[in-house]
Amino acid sequence: MKLLMESWRKFLNEGMEFGEGFEQWRHGEVPDEDDHRMNVDDEDFGQAPDCEPGEIHPTCLQDHGFRKIGEGSFRQVWALPDNPNHVLKTIHYSGGFGTAEGNKEMNKAEADAIVQTGYPELVPKVYDTADDYEWIVVERVRPYSLRDDSWVEDFFPELVTSSKYKGDPTRLFQDYLMMRRDELKGGKQSPDPAFEPQQRDIWAADVKELGGEEAKKELDERMNQNPLFTKLLDLVTEQELGIWDIRGGNVGRGIDGRFVLLDLGYGLQQGSKGKTVFPEPRKYKR
Repeated sequence: MKLLMESWRKFLNEGMEFGEGFEQWRHGEVPDEDDHRMNVDDEDFGQAPDCEPGEIHPTCLQDHGFRKIGEGSFRQVWALPDNPNHVLKTIHYSGGFGTAEGNKEMNKAEADAIVQTGYPELVPKVYDTADDYEWIVVERVRPYSLRDDSWVEDFFPELVTSSKYKGDPTRLFQDYLMMRRDELKGGKQSPDPAFEPQQRDIWAADVKELGGEEAKKELDERMNQNPLFTKLLDLVTEQELGIWDIRGGNVGRGIDGRFVLLDLGYGLQQGSKGKTVFPEPRKYKR
């Protein structure tokens, strides 16, 4: 498996160049620009200008032209100095939640997910990694904002135009995807893996909200013609992913415009101190 993953990334990275600034940082070279620490008026005057190769200290990254564009509890995202199509994801140099080793495992899981799932077109491509997964180079994705439902119509227009449901498009998509997943499991309704077993009924979608059985049958026929939906359905069924997390803020467009899941949900049930974390139960009116 390890050899397969390395071969896949080598294939992706063949002929790839991430820019001069990235290469200088990776090899520990001094940036071409005048080093600000040689300015007697600078507070850092006199400090050694060199960084270790691939050093993720924020000062080293900034000196090489990286710009921080995102930050979570466990990792940071940096724009590359002269490459708009890729980003650098690093573990927190200091602070943040979790441990350094745990956060490296997150990078490793993301890097390996493209092979582990068998659905590489649905996740951001990972092109390069540090040997210890302290950083990874990832395809830059344009995410939809948290409250933006337009991704449903952009990628699954059949669902919006066919359904008689007039509510939240994201909820409609999640409910319908849940129904179809349960049907693939032989009609046995199963709880979303993000919830405890005793809460198994809170995610039960109602066919009536789609306009009844006939309307759903018609919708099924149209959705089956959407290869993206059928692929996504296979993925969430096979991997038991949390459907609740397919939403704005966690979906986006890849550099080629395709639909991308920003987080496959691996490890989302474990908090920073090892305690299980669940989203708020979503209860429907009947």
